[in-house]
Order: sequence, then structure tokens, then C-alpha cells
Amino acid sequence: MTTEKKKGVSKDTVYLVPHTHYDAIWVFTKEDYLYINLMLILKEVAELVEKTDYKFMIEQTFLLEAMETRSSEVFAKIAKGIKEGKIEIADGEYLMADAMIPEGETLVREILHGKRYVKAKFGMDVPVMWQADSFGLNAQLPQIYKKSGYKYVAFRRGSAKREPTEFLWESLDGTRILAHWMPLGYRAGLDLTKLDDSYEKLKAVAATSHILMPSGSGVTLPQPETSEVVKAWNKKSGNVAKMKIATPREFFDALAKEIEDKDLKMEVRKGEMYSGKYSEVFPNCCSSRMWIKQGLCEYENGLLSCERWCTIGHFFDVHYPFDELRNCWRMILYMAFHDVAPGTGMDSGYDEVKQYQGFITSEISNQSANVHTKLVDKETEVSDVEAGGGDIVVFNSLSWEVKNWIEMDLNFDLGKVVAIKGLMCGKEEIDVEVIKFARYEDDSLRYARIGFVPTVPAMGYKAYSILERKPRRYRYDKSYIMVRGNTIENRFFGVVVDPATGLIDVSLDGKEAGREIICSANELVLEEEAGDLYYHRQMLAIPLKTEKGEGVKYGSFSVKNFYIDNSPLRRVINVETNYFSLRWPYRLTDKQKPLIWRHNFLECTKKIIVYKDIPRIDFVTTIENKHPRARLRVRFSTDMKSLTYACGTQFGVVSRPTDQWHYKPKEKWVEEPCGAFPSLKWLDYSDRNKGLTVIHSGIPENEVRDGDIYLTLLRSVSMLSSNGKSGPAIPVPDAEELKRYTFNYSIYPHVGDWRDASAYKHAYEFNCALYGLQLSSDKKLPLKRSFLKIEPDNVILSAMKMAEDEDGAIIRFYETKGTETDAEIILFKEPKTVKVVNMLEEEDEEVKKGLKKTGERIQLKMNPFEIVTLKVKF
Repeated sequence: MTTEKKKGVSKDTVYLVPHTHYDAIWVFTKEDYLYINLMLILKEVAELVEKTDYKFMIEQTFLLEAMETRSSEVFAKIAKGIKEGKIEIADGEYLMADAMIPEGETLVREILHGKRYVKAKFGMDVPVMWQADSFGLNAQLPQIYKKSGYKYVAFRRGSAKREPTEFLWESLDGTRILAHWMPLGYRAGLDLTKLDDSYEKLKAVAATSHILMPSGSGVTLPQPETSEVVKAWNKKSGNVAKMKIATPREFFDALAKEIEDKDLKMEVRKGEMYSGKYSEVFPNCCSSRMWIKQGLCEYENGLLSCERWCTIGHFFDVHYPFDELRNCWRMILYMAFHDVAPGTGMDSGYDEVKQYQGFITSEISNQSANVHTKLVDKETEVSDVEAGGGDIVVFNSLSWEVKNWIEMDLNFDLGKVVAIKGLMCGKEEIDVEVIKFARYEDDSLRYARIGFVPTVPAMGYKAYSILERKPRRYRYDKSYIMVRGNTIENRFFGVVVDPATGLIDVSLDGKEAGREIICSANELVLEEEAGDLYYHRQMLAIPLKTEKGEGVKYGSFSVKNFYIDNSPLRRVINVETNYFSLRWPYRLTDKQKPLIWRHNFLECTKKIIVYKDIPRIDFVTTIENKHPRARLRVRFSTDMKSLTYACGTQFGVVSRPTDQWHYKPKEKWVEEPCGAFPSLKWLDYSDRNKGLTVIHSGIPENEVRDGDIYLTLLRSVSMLSSNGKSGPAIPVPDAEELKRYTFNYSIYPHVGDWRDASAYKHAYEFNCALYGLQLSSDKKLPLKRSFLKIEPDNVILSAMKMAEDEDGAIIRFYETKGTETDAEIILFKEPKTVKVVNMLEEEDEEVKKGLKKTGERIQLKMNPFEIVTLKVKF
């Protein structure tokens, strides 16, 4: 602990901070919370601030925006208090997001939207980030916060150390921010009769003579007697510690001054705040209400891609839909809220989220179709490049060249096309799979759904023409895919299928001789679930049942159907399997085969896709769940041994411990380790010689135990909080997940570790789909084009958007291997100016950085895990 304050002991100052924590939804509906906060809490706060020396803190601008439109009189009083410094906005996000599940870019937009509102309405910045209730904090937040104009951060959950409560928090790139952890939570000073006790506990772990004592809670009314209580404290104990009604900034400014004046050496802590030792982080909420996680992931990916193409379109005089994109972002920011994304609220609170999902899906689809169509029109006008017409065009939204699977629906006029046997772009000819089709009476094609594997330039497109003959074969083509018995082989790996179970064994080398098994994959594990929205609990020490047969003797999985589809491009293993809670005989099962199956509570259809030219194995698993009180996971069993594994996180990668299920702390933890952690897009388990990357779309909860990797597909629970500790004991029947789900995930077996294998690239390619468009016969556009490319590929494009001031484009990217890198951005034309800006899109000395602009190329040096934002004008 930093205890240099003890050398020159001075009188303590206690900063009592009245506040209320705003929940958009949780145990009330959105409208209930708005009514309580606007008409019952903040209306009274406005009166107290106006008439007394009372001060108050407000967190999120969503609440202020609602107040402005619903109660202009209260808003005027609150605005006056803010400008006078008696009310402070701390946090300043649009909504206080969950910091572990959403994309890093979503967290940036929460801040950008919120801070721009504060600046526009009140003419001021927000220097204090107030993380009152997010369920853990990711490792890159210090960098995000500093590059968004914050000087300080106070937070409640996830600290692995109790003292000192003040320290420098360091992100993956080395950025540091002055931080305070709330050891008594945000209710330390809520009970005004127990301030003495709270002071003693806070003083014992504080780094300096300045003590932060939050005085509030969720939806808590102000306490008019606060001023008199503080006066009484100072009269009684003022010779030891002076107490003042204050705002968070007052505390932090005084803290920073004492550190500077006394040249105190503050402790440095690096990485994520995700420990349950002293506070709950609720890791199992990462598998509650999975439709929300899947939806958030889909909409983030879709909107970010759409936004990039709208930005490109803008520079070709295509209208940029500012209002439409901002409206979609507001809905996604609502979905990212810290009780929405984790799924920890009551059922009816999510009705609005379901409405948002339909709107976002439609809007992204419409805007994407519009901008791609208009870009094609603009490109058709180009006359000084090679033009080859084309029947279809494929767009890639990533900042490197991508070779990936895409499916397209095509419609044809009568007599135009008889067969589709391949595609051609210049001299390149590729195979195609016709998935389904319909014909006219003259036998020509009316409709076809096709799949193929194009290679598309970075942030660009490629046009293909339909071949009605088989594509040309290349003499030295090293790609192949074949089936030998129950084994599928390609140049990347071998896959052995067990028809009795539908499970697969995957080897790194496709050749039979010397094959090394890396994992047994895609095994469903059904477990008892006695928990709630916050926690998984089970009484049994074994599963209910696994597809390999482990678990309770009575039930069993049974394969109903198994077959393999063949095409020139891939093999698709199809498995239909059901889980029955009872089979008979259920004794002496090693001698007697089951004759009777009863109580079918889980139906599953699996597609396992092995490609000829892609080094992934993709899984599409559809579950019809009728089993209450169950957790369903998918397991990938390996013989690898390692103490840690890597997880994708916001703007980077973190290392997590394995086998935490077995870890029993010597001292009592508030929340004992359960082994589950969240990941963003991917995780990788490796023994340095070989490894397995597990990739997912919106399936964040994972665990590595005994060499096996688990993804949690769903948890069926019936209570918000079963014991009334994490929240009220409210029934949540919709969270029983008795519905149909489709889960998309993938594996990438590789040599070396995740850095050697560039695991992150495959995760992005799996999540960021190629976009296809059928061309009309009059379109003649260049065969291919790239609008933006970033090299090397460990530097990843995070966002490309028009600036909020509508003056130039914003390009944000980050380094993800943890290595110092010379980066180069290659644009489609030479920019007039390029400036490094902060995440608020402002010039800032804190982020100033040298760069070199040569024609269409921008070069700069990046630190490990550094995030850079450029403002580019053409």
C-alpha cells in the first residue's frame, strides 16, 4: 500500500457525494425508472440544490435527454445547478454500458454521444468516469478514458486488491489514469447514522488524506437532512477529519494535488478489473438471455460495416445518412446498457429491446443495400480503369484482403442463364456451389442460391461473371477436399466423424500418416442449472449428460439422422440428435442397448462445415430447448496443458487463468471463482507448439477446464435472483429459454500460439461477413478495387465514419498482437490533411503523434495495443 501520507499526517477530508444510480431497466420498466428519477428524485434534487448548499451527482445523459423533453422546468433548474457547479455530471456516457460484452467501438460511442450532449447543453467537459455498476472493467478502458478526455475514474466492481483504494490504472498499451476503487460500493455514505463506521473503514485503505464517500444507491431519493448531518459531524469530529458535501471532481482534484505536492509514488495496476474477491462481477450473466448477446453482436458488426461503406460513398457524392445511423447507434447503445446486455432484468423490461431489434435489422439492411447499389453506380461511371462488367459484386469490410465463404440469392430473366458452374474475374476462375434453384418452363434458371469462396481486396470489392461451363483447373493448385470412409481431409487438417454420436476428431495435418489429434469437437454437455440470472449453480458433481455418455444414468443423447453433403468447395456434416431424460434399460447399459426412449426435452440439429480453401471448421447448431433448469454448453476436448489461455477483448487480447473451477481460495471471497469468463469474438488455448482458436458470434461465456474448452450456449433459469441477494426474487419465465436458438461458432486449429496463427484475423472474418450484390446487365465496373488497406494485418480497423462535425472522415484502428508496429494506411486517393485526434474527434495534446503522409499513404509507429484515431479530409 502507498502510505507516504502517514509521514506528514494531516487532517483527513471526507467528500460525501450525494447521488443516485440510474438504471434504464432492471426491476422496473424504462417508463417506471424515468418517472421515479425525473418526477420523484431529480425534481426534489433541483429544489434542494436551488435553496440549500446541497450538491448532487448525475451519471448518464440518456436521463437528461428524457428530462429535457418531458419536464423542461426541472431540466432548467438542473441545468442551472450544473453550470453553477452544484450538480456534477460524472460518467457522462449516454448510458452506463456493460464494459465486457459490447464491442470496444460501442463503448467509445457511449462516451462520444454523452459527452457531446454535455458540451452542447452545458458548455463543459466531464473529467470523471463514474463506473458505479458495470460488471467488471475491460483492460483497455484506461486508454479509452484518457483518449476521451477523462482525467479520473471511480469504480465499484472487479478490483483484485483491497488497498490502496487510489492507484494508477494502466491499460494494455501503457496508458495510465488516476483511479479510485469504492471498497464499500456506492452506498458508503447512504446511511447517515453510520458515517463514523464508514469513515474508519475507508480511511484504513485510502492512499492519502482524501476520503471519497458516495452517498446514494440505485433510484434513491435525496436526503434533505444531509447538510445538518455534515455540520454535526464537523462539530464532533472536525479536528480529525473535515467532512464536506462534494462532487467527485472535488475529491479527485484534491487527491491529484496531494499526490503532486507530496510527490507520492502511486501503486500501478495493469489490466482488466474482473475479480470477485472483494465485489461481484457476475460472470455467469454472460450466458443469461442469449438472444440479447447474439443480437448485440450481429447489430454491432452490421452497423459498423454499413457505416464504413456509407463513409466511402460520401466521397463519391452518395448521401451519408447521419440521422439514420445515429438513431441505430442510440438503440445499440441502449442494448449495451449494463442491465440490458447481461440480461439481468425482469422479463417485461426487454420488450422495447425486441422492438429495437426489428428496427435495426431493417434499417441496416436498407442502408447497406442503398449505399452498395449507389457505389456500384458511381464505379460504373469510371472510365480510366479496366472494366469487365460482371454479374455479381462482392464487398469486403475488413482492412485486409479476405478469402471467405459467401452465399447469394440470384434472380434471372427468362432464357438468360441455363446453368451456373463457376465464376470468373479476369483470368481468375473459381468453383461455385448451387445450394438450391428454380427453373422456368424453358429450363433456364429463374432463381438460384449459390455459395462460393471469393478473394476480395481490403475494404473493397471484386466483380465476378457467371460461367456456364466448369471453371479452368490450375495445374499446381494445392487445395483439395476429399472423403475417405469417415474422414474428411483438406490441406489444413483432417476430420474424423463418428456416425454414432456425430462428434468429430480434428487433426492438424490432413495426411493420414503422422496425424496429430488436436481436439475432439462439438460435444454438447447438458448440466443441471439451479441458479438465476446472475449465477450458475448446480448440486450435481457430474453433468446431466454429455454426448459421449458421461452423467446421470437415466438419460441419453440419441442420433436421429446423419449424412454428409458434398460440393466442390466444402463438405457439410449434418447431424440430428435428441436428448431424452429417460432411456430403458438404464442399467447394465454396457451389455444392453436402449429399447425405449422417453421425455424428449432437447432437439438439436448440427451442421459441421469443412471447407476446401478456408482453414476453419464452422458449426451451425440449432437447439429447440424444452428443458427447464439446465445449462447447455459445447465442449472441445484437447490434451493440451497450459496455465493460461488468450481471450479477445475490446481493442486487444488478455490472458486468463485455466482451471479456476478447481481453485478454492484460502480466504473468503465475495464471489468465489467459477472458471467462467467473457470473450469478444474468440479465445485461444495453446501449448505453444499447437493451439485451438474457438471463434463465436455472440456467445461470450467460456471456460477452460482440464484441457477442455467450453462455450455456454444457454442457461435456463426461472428467477432474477433466487436468494434475493443480487436483486429481488422476481420470477423470469422468459429467461427459461424454452425456445429455438441457432448458434454460430467455429474452430481454427493451428501451429504455435495465437500470435503465430493470427487468430484474431480468422475471428474477424467469421464475424464480418462479405456482402454480395447482383448486377444488372448494363453495369460495367472495374473488376476489383480497394478503398482502404492497413498493413501489417495486426493493425485492425475499428471504425470508419464521417466526423460528428461533418467535416472529414474518422478512421480508428488498433494494434492487437502486443508488438510495436510500423503501420501504413493506404487510401483510395490522396487526402488533403490528416490529423491525430482523440476519441471525441478533437485535437488533443494527450494523443499527439508523429505521422508521415506520402500521396495516398499514411505511415506511423504504433505502440503495443495502441488505439489511434485519425481525422482525414479529402
